[in-house]
Amino acid sequence: MVHKTTPITMRRRRWGALLALGMLTAMAGACGPGEDDDDSRSAPHDIVVDLGGEVAVLDDLNASPRVVGPRPAGAENADSYRLAGPRQLASGQIIGIRDGGVVAIEPRNPDRAVLLGRAGAWFPAADGERLWAVTEEPADTACPGQELPQTVTARYTATLYETSGRPSRTTLKAACGLQPVADTAQGLLAVRTTGDAQGGGTGVRAVTDIVLLDARAATATATVATDASLLAATGDHVIWHDDTCTKATCTHVYDLDQRKNAPAPSCKSGDTVGTGTLDPSGHWYVSALRTNRLAVLDLNDNTCHELDTPPAAGSSDLDQTFAIAWAGPHVLLLDQRSGDLTSVNASHHRTDQRTEPLPVVDQAQIWSASTD
Repeated sequence: MVHKTTPITMRRRRWGALLALGMLTAMAGACGPGEDDDDSRSAPHDIVVDLGGEVAVLDDLNASPRVVGPRPAGAENADSYRLAGPRQLASGQIIGIRDGGVVAIEPRNPDRAVLLGRAGAWFPAADGERLWAVTEEPADTACPGQELPQTVTARYTATLYETSGRPSRTTLKAACGLQPVADTAQGLLAVRTTGDAQGGGTGVRAVTDIVLLDARAATATATVATDASLLAATGDHVIWHDDTCTKATCTHVYDLDQRKNAPAPSCKSGDTVGTGTLDPSGHWYVSALRTNRLAVLDLNDNTCHELDTPPAAGSSDLDQTFAIAWAGPHVLLLDQRSGDLTSVNASHHRTDQRTEPLPVVDQAQIWSASTD
């Protein structure tokens, strides 16, 4: 039996073909170029940098630096803008230490700093909106009569601050031998000095544990690692180095949620060395490898992705070679030797490098960037 093709049937087939083609086009747009478009739209912009004495803003990775904080007269050989430990909070403000105090800076006015309080160190609060300012008092006067390792030289106090400059009523005086260093999903983390050991040459090094503190910072509630050095901590993850390690793999990850340690994700070209950088969510850790390459460790998936560029030459500690800042899943790496600026998307493993080096002087810094 032969079926005749009527005009209505032909029209239906044409409409069906057009509908299928439209769906395929939409799917291709969502799964193909769309990913690049989304990545392009979320690329770091409004990048605030201290080039080594003058503050500038880059509208995007390849934009010419727009100087908003010129070098002050008489400061030709000094950087009056430099911050210790610069970092951007979730609130958007830039926080760092300058001239013995913790300061807050609005990215829209990066040449102006508001003094929040006296501090020798600081770290973000777990909510990402506030910060802890850390001050110290000599152990001789703050810990009279206590038998302590000789490497305990100070007693630390941590005060919680709003970025407006108003201190909260939360001020914690840690017990002697405990140094608060991070705020995590499970509370304050501290380095506890338990003894002294012979260091390199004739020096003495502190033997330290990494511990979680109680609400008063008076005692430890859990031990993360013993005879260890803290590399980074935020969210649910603590990155630490085993100071007794003589093997290749000495970097470990502690999961605060599961209360369990595991070796850092392994990389084909070698193990991680030195101090890396952990993103504010605690998802990705960027570090140098023994083979002088850089790698992105995905701590949630326990995977390692090695980067072809940039090289990690100079030091195993990432911050000794690069000025570093996170913007969402992007990590910005400014080579302080050459001025090369690279953006790495830790999620997609995409690397973008600035076409022309920045005119850096001495120890340049990246203060912040936006992806909104």
